[in-house]
Amino acid sequence: MKRVPVRALVGAVMAAGLLVSLSACANGPLDGGCTPIYASGSNSELVTAKGKIGDDPKAEFPTPLIAKKTQVTTITKGDGDVVPSGATAVMQVSVYNAATGETLITSDYTRGGVIGYVKEATPAFGAVIQCDTIGSRAVAVGPVTELLGEDAISQYSLPIGSDDTIVLVVDVTGSYLGKANGAEQPAQAGFPSVVLAPDGRPGFSFASDQDAPTKYGAADLKVGKGAKVKKGDAVVLNYTGVVWGADSVAETTWDGLPTVKVMASLADDESGVTEGLLKAIVGKKVGSQVVVIVPPDLGYASGSAPAGVPEGSTLVYVVDILGIYK
Repeated sequence: MKRVPVRALVGAVMAAGLLVSLSACANGPLDGGCTPIYASGSNSELVTAKGKIGDDPKAEFPTPLIAKKTQVTTITKGDGDVVPSGATAVMQVSVYNAATGETLITSDYTRGGVIGYVKEATPAFGAVIQCDTIGSRAVAVGPVTELLGEDAISQYSLPIGSDDTIVLVVDVTGSYLGKANGAEQPAQAGFPSVVLAPDGRPGFSFASDQDAPTKYGAADLKVGKGAKVKKGDAVVLNYTGVVWGADSVAETTWDGLPTVKVMASLADDESGVTEGLLKAIVGKKVGSQVVVIVPPDLGYASGSAPAGVPEGSTLVYVVDILGIYK
């Protein structure tokens, strides 16, 4: 068995969960208009997995299984909320060689799972469980490149070929927002204009005659109604940061996955945030979106800024607060 670190597998660490059982059910349109990305099929219906939800699934299936396109069957139906398209899901994942039954990759079932967007993308963990409920287990059978991506074989040193089939077992253990959903607020003077794409990704526009501010500032773009962030909380965030006045992004989570940050100073916790972001996020509610001006004295320490951020820069962030890790 190859146990790949969760961060290497997709990008972030989150919580494990539990829950219940029912018989297998084919994926089809659900109440409320949510439609799964993949349909069930004869191959995916052959897979069984008797391990508890959130634990090693102990999947079994006749070998070899061969699939030219992905099939997905939900074999355990949880009693939690539906996870719709665009949400952020917390998942436990196991990947098997469909020809031999060998385990190729697993997340760490003792520590947590994978956090990923519920949308059509690779790796397809989130796509596989779209419209499932928290506590569910879905199995997918399909081409390795379709389920894990074109570079998966070399990235994870998998002992299979690019045309081979894999079996993927995904447990849905939790869910967070995909983007801030709070009430929109009027723009405030002194901040750049922010325009949001349909998926929530922000774009910035700076006044040509405005110099970079030297003082900290924060303004609500959206005000959520969820739990209030406290110092020390681990918070699920989406954010984009730019150098004041620049026409390119300095750092963003929107090109990959949401991130989990501890509400502590980077000086005290390597998984924390800069003092400027700490000041802006603590006290806000889940579902909120904040625009933050971070002057150099509240930003990165000397020599620690990401590539593309000149020393002494004033940074501007738009931060979506998606949830508090429990």
